[in-house]
Amino acid sequence: MTATCLIVDDESLARRLLTDYVRKIPALELAGICASALEAQAFMQQKPVDILLLDIQMPDLTGIGLLQSLSQTRQPGPVTILTTAYADYALQGYELSVTDYLLKPISFERFFQAITKALDFLAYRKMGNPPLNTQAVADEVPPKTGADYLFVKVDYRIQKVRYVDILFVEAYGEYVRIHTETETLLTLLSLSRLTESLPPDTFVRVHRSYLINLTHLDSLQGNTLYIGHQQIPLSKSYREPLMELINRRQLF
Repeated sequence: MTATCLIVDDESLARRLLTDYVRKIPALELAGICASALEAQAFMQQKPVDILLLDIQMPDLTGIGLLQSLSQTRQPGPVTILTTAYADYALQGYELSVTDYLLKPISFERFFQAITKALDFLAYRKMGNPPLNTQAVADEVPPKTGADYLFVKVDYRIQKVRYVDILFVEAYGEYVRIHTETETLLTLLSLSRLTESLPPDTFVRVHRSYLINLTHLDSLQGNTLYIGHQQIPLSKSYREPLMELINRRQLF
């Protein structure tokens, strides 16, 4: 599958670097290069794209502003990867369901990881037969009856996942990504429905897009949680319930 890609950045050096990176990946087709969010908005009205590489700090209209305008349309928008020199906007990006958040200077290895995630999501979204239907999963996720596992549909199989193996769960558009130590499972299911079905003394929501297994939490610094090498944002609205649970379990 070849995915069309649009680069949006007001810095010429950044545009050249991303152009070089895009051209190194055979699965990508460079659809266009824009120097502003307004230019990108006009471009996409004429020619929709699959992947949007979007800077945040731009004159007139920011990248966040562009994403907010795209989220108001009924049509599924491009899979978005934010490219920015500012870490302060990570939370806003996650709330707008971006696929990844790349901090400048961006290495090709990190860029490739982000593109791989975007291509994976596009593949599931474009499948004529999606890997799962929501009702089927709702029936198959076990209620809180003492079971220590759940079943999810992944591709065309039903897979058993033990609670203890789950590190964290990430909302991914209409899907969730269940991260374990050995693999990541993509399945069509809402994060809210999954949260209701998992043991509340072990699994806790920390962000509108993230649910973690508390037993795998390594550390908390500011608004960032660390599970192994993964960094997970902690929203202000979820901080108090998380700290109450941590204090109750005397994890720190």
